[in-house]
Amino acid sequence: MRLNRKFLSGGIGLVVVVTGAIVVIVLLQPPKTPAPDTTSQDSDTPSAIVSDSVPTAEIVEPVKESPKLPELAFLAGSVEDACGLNEYPPKVGYYDYEDDERLSWANNPFNAEGEWIALESEECRDALEAHIKSLNPYLWMQGQSANQFALVKLENPLTFERVFADPDGDFDRVRDALSRPECLLKNGTVNWELNEECHADAFLNYALINRFCFDDGVDDRERAYYEREDNPTPEQDRLMWKQSLEDTWVREKCERVNETLSLEHHLELYETILTFHDDQDRLRPSSNVILIELAARLGDNAAGLTKSFIGNPWFAQDSQHENGYKYGRFAELLGSDAWKQEQFVAKKEPNSERFEEVITLLTFLEARRPDPRDEIEFDWEWIVQHFCTPPYQKSAWDDEESAEPKSCQEIVHEIRQRDIKFAPLVSTLDKFEQLALELDVYE
Repeated sequence: MRLNRKFLSGGIGLVVVVTGAIVVIVLLQPPKTPAPDTTSQDSDTPSAIVSDSVPTAEIVEPVKESPKLPELAFLAGSVEDACGLNEYPPKVGYYDYEDDERLSWANNPFNAEGEWIALESEECRDALEAHIKSLNPYLWMQGQSANQFALVKLENPLTFERVFADPDGDFDRVRDALSRPECLLKNGTVNWELNEECHADAFLNYALINRFCFDDGVDDRERAYYEREDNPTPEQDRLMWKQSLEDTWVREKCERVNETLSLEHHLELYETILTFHDDQDRLRPSSNVILIELAARLGDNAAGLTKSFIGNPWFAQDSQHENGYKYGRFAELLGSDAWKQEQFVAKKEPNSERFEEVITLLTFLEARRPDPRDEIEFDWEWIVQHFCTPPYQKSAWDDEESAEPKSCQEIVHEIRQRDIKFAPLVSTLDKFEQLALELDVYE
């Protein structure tokens, strides 16, 4: 007998036995290897088989509550109240944290996409709209440097509501005016009679649309900002959050403005506007500045209140700051020594000499004129609050230990001791005193 054995790759043995004429084939299979114990608790060797039906544990980061400031009493319906500013984390230091950590805060004011959670509330959006649409863009941008807009009352005041009311229509009116010879005032000429015919207000509105929506004007805003080392009060901290909400409102308004209104898309119109720059002693201003000064020359009173930053000759040459006051009805006020010396702009401590100078100027400017259109109406309530309510600004050279500032009552008394004989000035002083008493800011 002869035996041939061959093992196949599958582990099965083949035995062929030849016995005479009979052939016997036998298949041999090796013993099975025991399957691994998947229930073993041996931690050194992880199981190679994981059932899909076994749930995996998910690690959840705990939601953290950021530090909170003391709650402030806000007026019902105000932005601070409607948008829940009391719940916001401190603004100072908030951005010192990594994004992923900020987003894990329970009172984080933004969602995962970086959008304001508060603005998902109709109550918050309505309060923000009501608050900012009545604001003057110059006071919003420049603060005290634009106090002339708070001082003077206008029949058609400049507000954000006016600026965003009809951007497309304002663009069409500007283009129409610049197509008519009577509106093309050259060589610094002025004609206030063209106010309505040449759509003077549209020039100012369109310029501000370009500034805010196409020239990053929101970023140029003068904001109150406090560092950690300033130790801001809760009121100051909430103010910074409110400013951020206001910025968002303006940017969202701009997103709805047709981007084809940008002067970049109207080269011929842009070149026409540049021809109205006549002051060769000044760096060529931007097209927005020229539009605003042209609005003043055509008789828009709001444009006639625009003025470069006070007291800094560098800004007087800045191509981004207009001087519409040179062409409007208020040149006598904004070009006066009292204004140049920041008697109105800076909120200085009450002083009898300064106060008498201001009252004398206002008395003269508020006097009746032959042409009623030349008369100026002042906001006396703002004047009284501006002069009689602290806090007051201190100059770098002021003594930190200076005495308590005098009250408006003391200042008015000192002026009356000078035995003033000019009846209009006495009448103005009486009006100021009476209003200060009514507003409870006299003593």
